[in-house]
Amino acid sequence: MQAIISDWQPRNRITTPLIGIPSFVNSGIIKAVMKSGEKISVAQIDYQEFDEENFQYVIMPYWEIIDGLPASVFQGIPGFDMGLRLERYYRVNYIPTFIAERTPSENREDLWEILEAVGLDYYDRFEWLLRTTMRAANDNLIVERRRESQIIEDFTPGRLSTLQYGDKIVVDSLEAIADTASGFSDSIFTVVTNGVDVISQSGQVLVGIVTRAAMVSVMVTQRILARREYLARRRDGIERAKKDGKYTGRRPIEVDETVLRQVNRELKEGLISVEEAMRRVKIGSKSTFYRKIRALGKE
Repeated sequence: MQAIISDWQPRNRITTPLIGIPSFVNSGIIKAVMKSGEKISVAQIDYQEFDEENFQYVIMPYWEIIDGLPASVFQGIPGFDMGLRLERYYRVNYIPTFIAERTPSENREDLWEILEAVGLDYYDRFEWLLRTTMRAANDNLIVERRRESQIIEDFTPGRLSTLQYGDKIVVDSLEAIADTASGFSDSIFTVVTNGVDVISQSGQVLVGIVTRAAMVSVMVTQRILARREYLARRRDGIERAKKDGKYTGRRPIEVDETVLRQVNRELKEGLISVEEAMRRVKIGSKSTFYRKIRALGKE
C-alpha cells in the first residue's frame, strides 16, 4: 500500500484544523455503490461543531480499500484532492463540495418540506444527508450514519450487513461464515469491502487491514466480471426469445392502485416521505414510482 501522509502542512485557513474538543460530532460513512448494488465503504466523514459557531468537516479515507478499487467503481470524493493521500482532510468553516452538491441549501423554497419529510424540525444539512439515500447526479457515492462505538462480537448469520468499518467478528474459523461456496464469497466480499475484521477465538487476525489491501482488487473485479456475464446471458436470452416470438418486454410492476392513491395523497400533503411512500407500495425505484404516480394523473 502506498504511503499515507499524516504530517501535511495546511495551505490556508480552510484546511487548517480547529484545535480543541468539539462540542458536537455527527459521523457518517461514505460508500461507493457498484452497478450491481453492493456498497463499498471508502471513507469516514465527521461534522464537528466548536464554540463561537465554528465548525469543520473531516474526511478520513479508508486507503486500503480505495487503493484496490477500479475507476469504474470509485473516482474520488468531489472537492478533495485524493492524490495527496492524506490521513485526514479538513474543511473548516466551509461547506465542502461533496456536501453542498447533495444537500439542500438554506435558500431553497421547499426547504422545510424537505426537512420535515425526514423528521427534521431544524436546518442541519449533514443530519439530513444521513437520513436519506441521496446521491449527486455525477457520482455513485452515498453517506450512511456511523455508529459512535465499534462492535466486537461472535459471528452470527445475517449480522454482516449491519457491521461497519472497524467492527470485529469472532469465529472458530473462516468456514463458519457460510455454509456454501457462494455464501462464503458474498460474506467475504462484505467483510473486505466494508472494513470488518475477522478474528479467531485464539485472537489470530484472519481478515484485517493487510488482508483487505491484498483482496479488494480481486474481489471487486470478480463482481464486475460476474455482472458482465449475467448481462451478456440476459441479452442472449432476450435475443433468442425475440427470434422465437416469445419476448414481450419487461413485465410491469404490479401495484395496489388503492394504496398508490392513498400514499400519493399523503405525499402531496407532506405527511410522508417519498421513501415511505415507495416502501408502502413495494417499489424500489424512484423512477418507477414517479411513473406510476404520473399514470394516475392521466386517468
